Formats: sequence, structure tokens, C-alpha cells
Amino acid sequence: MKVKRLILLILIIIWAILIFGLSGQNGTESSGLSRKIVALFTQNEEIINTVEPYIRKVAHFSEYGLGGVLVTLLFATYNWNDRKIMFITIALGIWYASIDEIHQLMVPGRHGSIFDVYLDTLGFSTGVCGIMAILKIIQGLKHNNKKEMKRGKNG
Repeated sequence: MKVKRLILLILIIIWAILIFGLSGQNGTESSGLSRKIVALFTQNEEIINTVEPYIRKVAHFSEYGLGGVLVTLLFATYNWNDRKIMFITIALGIWYASIDEIHQLMVPGRHGSIFDVYLDTLGFSTGVCGIMAILKIIQGLKHNNKKEMKRGKNG
């Protein structure tokens, strides 16, 4: 269990550093990355300009969704109830999203946005809820498997 926790902690630190690094890009660098992704599918400048902001928002949501999954997996290794895991994890997600936007206020060509805090929190919360549901399904399958095995021995 300690190894699993250590691996998850390392992945969370890498995730947080990646978010911090992306937020530290100036406006041109940050926009350039999103534009390159859209340019993989089209060279039409009008389409690129229209789609690029949405790609950035999907990236925000997805990055934080991954964070929610990682932090939930870490906390699920402890004997905490589901409410405690969800509450603490989502609170950490809100905190990190807020810190991320404050950080962006200090980067040339970037701005902090309360909308992005909401979007990041929604992504984080979606990751939390999604992985909690998967963990519950796995737990239910294990429980049913044990019951079947017990029935097989008694039958």
C-alpha cells in the first residue's frame, strides 16, 4: 500500500508541476499550443481562431479531471468514508484551481478567470465522481465474487 501511495503522490506532484508550467506560459505560448492542436485538423485560419478557445477550455477541464482521479485514488487507499474522500478532494481541487488562476495573474499576456476556476473545479469534480463510481463498481464485483466463492464451497 505504501508503494501505491508513493506512486500516486509522485503522479500528483508531476500533474501539479505540469499545470503550474502550463499556467506559467505567456499568452502567446499558451495560445500557440492550442492552435497547433487545431492546426492538426485544418489549416483554415478562421476555423482555427474559432475553435482554439474551446480547445483551451476542454484542456482545462481534462487536466483537472485527471487531477481529481489521481487525488481520489490516493485518498481511497486510506480507510476514509466516501464523503470524506469527496469533500477533501474537491476542496483541494477548488484550492488548486484558485491558486492556478492567481498564478496566471502574474504571467504576461495571461489573466486569471473565475470562470476557469469553475471549469477546473467541474473537471476535478467529474474526475472524482467518475473514479469513485468505478471504485464502487469494482468493490461490488469483488463482494459478489466472494459471495459466489463462498456459495461454491458450501454447495
